Amino acid sequence: MPFRELLEVVGVLPLRAIAFQCVCLLVAIALEGAVLRQHLRLGYQTSVQYAATVNLFATSLGWLTFLGLEPLAAAPLQRQIISYVLFDQFYANSMASQLIWMLLAVGILCFFATFFVKLQALEWLMRMLGRLQPADRQSQQLSRRELYQRARQGRRHFLTPSSRRTLAVLQGNALSFVAILLLLSLRRFVL
Repeated sequence: MPFRELLEVVGVLPLRAIAFQCVCLLVAIALEGAVLRQHLRLGYQTSVQYAATVNLFATSLGWLTFLGLEPLAAAPLQRQIISYVLFDQFYANSMASQLIWMLLAVGILCFFATFFVKLQALEWLMRMLGRLQPADRQSQQLSRRELYQRARQGRRHFLTPSSRRTLAVLQGNALSFVAILLLLSLRRFVL
């Protein structure tokens, strides 16, 4: 297929957004891999592979959801989205004053949705690979009061593998979201 025909089929590619998405993915994979390694006591390579798989799955699902919901948005909101994705700036229209609150709400929603998707993806991945650990018998035998007492004392060895996994994914997701927010801020102020 000649290059000209390819351009007609593809249309406009947001290369800057694609490149920035790749940078964000690399940062998230590195940070979440370190958190998974620390909390789940995995090897370096295994933790990075898990983080890469989970992040690629969550990003793909996120883009599919975005591309499915974007046509359903109101016309002024669609213009804002297209302007930001293609030109890295917001279009001045009637929605400009509401944009900050919308971005905050969407950011919080994305954080929790991404956390849930990553947690489920990690569990499915570990189950498929046969590395899902059975629950600790000692932690199941402890009473609720003993568990709370140990938690107040700061002891983490009583956590079940499921709660360790949840805590690791939550901390990794929070760390990567903060790093990406810093990258977005730096990009806005530097460029």
